[in-house]
Amino acid sequence: MRYVLLFVAIVLTSGCTSVTSETLSEFEINAIQARVEERHPDLSRSQQKAVTDLVVRALDNMVFVEGGSFMMGEFGWPCEPASEQLCNIDIWPHNDYLHKVTLDDYYLSKYETSLGDFDLYREVMGREPYAPELRAREDRQHLFQSNLPAWTKTWQEAKDYCLWIGKLAERSVSLPTEAQWEFAARNRGEKVRFATNNGEWLPGENAPPNDGMRRLYPVDSFPPNPLGIHHMTSNSAEWVGDWYSETYYESSPELNPSGPKIGEKKVIRSGGYRTGASSKTTILRDSRPPIGSNYYEAQGFRCGLR
Repeated sequence: MRYVLLFVAIVLTSGCTSVTSETLSEFEINAIQARVEERHPDLSRSQQKAVTDLVVRALDNMVFVEGGSFMMGEFGWPCEPASEQLCNIDIWPHNDYLHKVTLDDYYLSKYETSLGDFDLYREVMGREPYAPELRAREDRQHLFQSNLPAWTKTWQEAKDYCLWIGKLAERSVSLPTEAQWEFAARNRGEKVRFATNNGEWLPGENAPPNDGMRRLYPVDSFPPNPLGIHHMTSNSAEWVGDWYSETYYESSPELNPSGPKIGEKKVIRSGGYRTGASSKTTILRDSRPPIGSNYYEAQGFRCGLR
């Protein structure tokens, strides 16, 4: 019965939406709009259109990543230019266990989730804007531009945002796994230190300038890596789906690993804007409790699609 009603809704709304897409047909857009109206009937028409637009853009922004195999973890880098001796890329020993991973095809958002889109999601869910005391200050308005990365407080809220998009799109949208994140950052598993357009860290060219002004940048500020994905080396650190374990790399299954079943912390990938270049490598992994004490501007996320 639900599908009959949905079909009727699609027919009734067909041709009524002004939302456009680079990848979806008009029928698919209308189907999304119908699901938005069905699941959020109390929203105004303008809010429903804004949510439809958000979901369509989220799908348009998904970059296809062809699956394959790679050696995940510390692959080493010449200690000196042209040297055959390899040194560790970073100082964290829990990255040292190099292990084979094989992934199926998937998609990953070319952008970190923006503050504007996350604010809309929270509004739809009936939640107050976070950091209201800062938002009220004129000298802090620059922190809340809509195209900056979203702030987060909990891992679950990031996960729920991606699942919400997936339900409205009827697609398998969620947070990426740690392996998916690294595979994409390394251009499908190549040995590159930085997820920039050329694998190098060049402040002012493909990364924030060394001007002493450490700050967040809009999610599309600098050139993407060769797969077309932006800011996997800087800006906001990113939640992924996996629980964290220092020894997980030693027991990780080869096919589509998704982390330990349980844990106390969630994996964080990508160095935030407060860290130096050595903490922005493609293999760097960090962790954080899934529930923070406050909303934090340098802890964001991006969604993936299977």
